[in-house]
Amino acid sequence: MGLFDGSREKNKKRHIPGEEDFLPARRKYVKPDGSQPMQIRRPRSYADVEEIIDRLKDKLTVIVYLNELNAATAARVTDMLSGAIYALNGGMAKLEKDMFIFTPDGVDVK
Repeated sequence: MGLFDGSREKNKKRHIPGEEDFLPARRKYVKPDGSQPMQIRRPRSYADVEEIIDRLKDKLTVIVYLNELNAATAARVTDMLSGAIYALNGGMAKLEKDMFIFTPDGVDVK
């Protein structure tokens, strides 16, 4: 019997030692039907932008790393992807230096 084997009863409560309250039993995460994994892209040139935009048109969330591009090319790539995501009613957020997330319409980034 392992820690993550899922052998608990469905409605069984978990007790935290030293606590009077019980927590509900853990439920297995079920991926929604038709959901797609997040895409990660590392463009090496401006020409790679087309493939990233194709993923955005497919309504996929894409994380883009720009650390392999020079500053001028990274700015052009960011500008192009910003325009594409605006046209697709999606969202964009900077995660950290040279790393952005682009989301399709209906996905909120905060």
